[in-house]
Amino acid sequence: MRKKTRTRLLAGVTAMCCVLPQMRAEAAESLAGDVNADGTVSVADAVSLVRFLTNEAETIASPQNADMNGDAKLNVSDLTLLKRLLLGKKQSVRSVYVTNTEELKAALADAQAGDEIVLAEGTYVYSGSTAKGYMFQSGGEGTEEAPIRIHSENPEKPAVLSGSDIEHNFVFSIFGDWWIVEDLVLTTAQKGMILDNSNHSIIRNVEVCNLGSEGIHFRDDSSYCLAENCYVHDTGLISPGYGEAIYIGSAKNTTEYGHDCHYNTVRGCKLGPNVAAEHIDVKEYTIGTLIEDCIFDGKGMSGENYADSFVDIKGNDCVLRNCVGYRNGCEKINRAFESNQVVDGWGQNAFVYGNKAYMDTPTNAGGKKMYFLNCWDCTVTAWDNFIAYEDETLKSVDDPADKWSYYNCNMITYGDASYEEKLP
Repeated sequence: MRKKTRTRLLAGVTAMCCVLPQMRAEAAESLAGDVNADGTVSVADAVSLVRFLTNEAETIASPQNADMNGDAKLNVSDLTLLKRLLLGKKQSVRSVYVTNTEELKAALADAQAGDEIVLAEGTYVYSGSTAKGYMFQSGGEGTEEAPIRIHSENPEKPAVLSGSDIEHNFVFSIFGDWWIVEDLVLTTAQKGMILDNSNHSIIRNVEVCNLGSEGIHFRDDSSYCLAENCYVHDTGLISPGYGEAIYIGSAKNTTEYGHDCHYNTVRGCKLGPNVAAEHIDVKEYTIGTLIEDCIFDGKGMSGENYADSFVDIKGNDCVLRNCVGYRNGCEKINRAFESNQVVDGWGQNAFVYGNKAYMDTPTNAGGKKMYFLNCWDCTVTAWDNFIAYEDETLKSVDDPADKWSYYNCNMITYGDASYEEKLP
């Protein structure tokens, strides 16, 4: 278990530190990052600071040099800047330590490439007016070399960003490129996390829950983004038909947002229970979505607005692999996965392999077969997939002679591991 770091006021730290020889003190005063006051900046200085922040050491030789951002406090922000210095990165980046809602709003409004926004443990409830429902938001632009990172100081007790009800507003919205959002909880609003016109951004280890509609939305020409190790549950509490856990792109009749949401990845996420719509909805006009290593809990799916499967693929060149779905007795789920051609030429060239579906029963509530995959007039290549019914014994679904028992697909190709070389 990771040890909790602490924050100390610099004056208090100074009082506890030993009196140093004059030469050593002069070196300490002149070299930022020289935590152990030996006249150089090295990994040993980072080790000294970590030991101090985790209570393994009561003092450090030069608290002034450890105060990398000059805020008269010693905490994880200073450690991050020291690590960046050791890695040869520019020390001109800023680390902003946030303890309340107004500080968070200010940090987001002023976010610049390379910034690190560190949230202290606690709940940040948005207050004040919002523009078009956006609460915590930022248009700051990161770069590949200097992304903007926002995260909790203590991942084991993550900061909570919250609205005041599940009927209105969006918890957190990003409008810039190259963001890293980590170790947060987003809750109690209409929508959770939205990326609008944001490319190369990462949402990692974020819990999203208690929402009126969807959890995470990659929207408005947001491409090359990643949702990784996120936990999304209890969505669609007001609008069940729009309560997807993760939503990629926009529907064909949407005019206010760009549809080019390409090459986004959903990896290692736990989605459900009580996700009212699909766990992942990949909309038409999107290209190259990758969904892998996810777990779907079907309990609580509503069946509204055709939400009756774990994943619905309507874009092109989508890869769905190594995921596990559990129907968990939800009678609204009629099939494990599906692909649909909502627009001519879309919903094509999917690769579906290495997945397992525990579906409870061979017949759905409508009296039809409980298919592993339903896709009509959509091209798909499938292999190494399994399904289980009442006894939870997994059966291969990839025998072409028994196709119609598991695949309701008129344009399916049975592949094998060699087809991975053909992935888009």
